[in-house]
Amino acid sequence: MNVFLLQSYLGRQEKPIYPVGLAYLGACLADHNVEAFDPNVSSDPYGELAQRLKKFQPDVVGISLRNVDTTQYRDPFVYLSTLEPTLKIIREYAPSAVRIIGGSGFSIYAQAIMERFKELDLGVMLEAEETFPALLKDLDHPEIVPGIFYQKNGQVELSSPPKLPDFDTIPSPRWDIVDIAPYRGQLDTIGIEAKRGCGLKCAYCTYFFLNGSHYRLRSPEKIVSEISELIDRFAIDHFIFLDSIFNIPEQHAREVCEELIRQKVNVPWTGWYNERKFDDDFFKLAKAAGCKYFSFSPDAYSDLSLKLLKKNLNVEDIKRVYQIALGESECHFGYNFFVNPPGQTYRDFMRLMWFWLQVRMHLRGRLYGFGLGNIRVEPDTEILRIASEEGVLDGDANLLVETSEELRKLFYTNPKTPLINWAFKIFGLAARIKHGMKS
Repeated sequence: MNVFLLQSYLGRQEKPIYPVGLAYLGACLADHNVEAFDPNVSSDPYGELAQRLKKFQPDVVGISLRNVDTTQYRDPFVYLSTLEPTLKIIREYAPSAVRIIGGSGFSIYAQAIMERFKELDLGVMLEAEETFPALLKDLDHPEIVPGIFYQKNGQVELSSPPKLPDFDTIPSPRWDIVDIAPYRGQLDTIGIEAKRGCGLKCAYCTYFFLNGSHYRLRSPEKIVSEISELIDRFAIDHFIFLDSIFNIPEQHAREVCEELIRQKVNVPWTGWYNERKFDDDFFKLAKAAGCKYFSFSPDAYSDLSLKLLKKNLNVEDIKRVYQIALGESECHFGYNFFVNPPGQTYRDFMRLMWFWLQVRMHLRGRLYGFGLGNIRVEPDTEILRIASEEGVLDGDANLLVETSEELRKLFYTNPKTPLINWAFKIFGLAARIKHGMKS
């Protein structure tokens, strides 16, 4: 069977992210003739898609929808707007192909997307490495495969709850499924998964839904073997661990670092870390293993806000890690915070701004980035409940929007401190003017 795997088009030029999901899926389709395409690295995304479909004549087109929008208040762009023109091209150049959609963005809004885009034949919920090959064996009976959405008598049906695969047993990614050259030479564009799952359940996050709340670990030997293949065959000069948090569970992270050291992997990498489980001993181990960019997302600089966000840390943890950063002269550190989370007071906001000034002043060239944003409210999250109770959002609000204007209304901001949001809007407007962007 000819299977065409398509990374969803974002609709504009952005830093390219290698489609590792397609690489994993392609490795599980050894019984089929597979071609993959990422339009986000093409100079003519729709035109090249049409040409490839016409030439390949697929029996199945699988679309991976990674994100439906930017989730950025200051940059509200709806990626989902490209799905209709993409489907139109598929209908024209591969009219007999079965159209199947999946990916994290789809899984969060699966029912709504299937109902909105009736030309989608099937949808794969959550991870597809096992369900997609099983589905291809009998496309006429999707109801027998767990985790499949399908159209029946004008209604969208789900076969049965999806099952998550044993991550350590699925094949290593097919790194050659798309040309890796456009992704080289940039930070954080080529990713490695050390595990799947997240047990933290932060109030705004969908990771525990998408990958499960229990950790499915990949053996350190397999992880480093995959990294070595990327270095030896594809000459990458940087990679990022895609785990939501690299250093939880701590023992697994230590074993991965030790294996990187043992095999003398000498390419720098990035990881996302949790402050509570981060100390000087672990920092030295990760640095010795090649980590040069340490990213943190504490999200709030208030103990009450951290509690409401269900973070497993406090402000003292943030300060302690900052002291480690101050004593380092080679590695880079990055932070993400929400500008106006629940529970934050004006005094808390001033403390956050003071921390921001300290970081910028003392880390200087070693500051990897300091992101400030608002929370994009997503389905089945604790922040949706909080936003509804506080009157920030209607409990029945449509969370799958079609325009940037609609998207702007889906961000949480603490109603008890409205001046913070006002100041953030002014700051965002000034930034857009500075960079020549339309307000």
